[in-house]
Amino acid sequence: MLDAKMLDESGSSLMVALRVRQSDADLCAERLEALNRRLTEADGFRSLDVIRRDGGLGTDFFIIARFDTVEALEAWRASPERAERLRDVEALAITDVSRQQMAGSNIWFEPVVSIPSAPTPPPFWKRWLLSFVAVYPALILLVAILSPVTASLPEALRLLVIAIVLTGLTTAFIVPILTRSLSGWLHRG
Repeated sequence: MLDAKMLDESGSSLMVALRVRQSDADLCAERLEALNRRLTEADGFRSLDVIRRDGGLGTDFFIIARFDTVEALEAWRASPERAERLRDVEALAITDVSRQQMAGSNIWFEPVVSIPSAPTPPPFWKRWLLSFVAVYPALILLVAILSPVTASLPEALRLLVIAIVLTGLTTAFIVPILTRSLSGWLHRG
């Protein structure tokens, strides 16, 4: 709970907001814990607060680092270790990273608008390859399985039946399963 003393204190805070893939959320939390352990040794450090919000397009992290003075925060921000440790955390981000700094008794940050943006899609060639892997084997299998049933139909109608079944299978099952299974590869470099 806020008390009057807290509002009168000077100090400086840095808020970093980022979104990571849900599969990277625990790794991000571990890296933030390591950052917190190192921060406890920094001159003028008060606290590191982390708010984690799971769900939606990923897992959102809101990190607030509090220091006694603006100078203490600036010294920490200028340190190579801080850059390395925060870079390890920010490397997991799938959206733009938002940073805000506040000084004095101001404890309010502006709304973070960069978090709701959609993640960057994988490169075109990876999406194309995933689609090919989803469609081609299923197409071969469907033609073989459905040929006794569709043999008496005109070719255009036979292809329509196969296209309807193939579209349903790839949309509902094959592509989502492949996307989940290959998500690390799809979003890597």
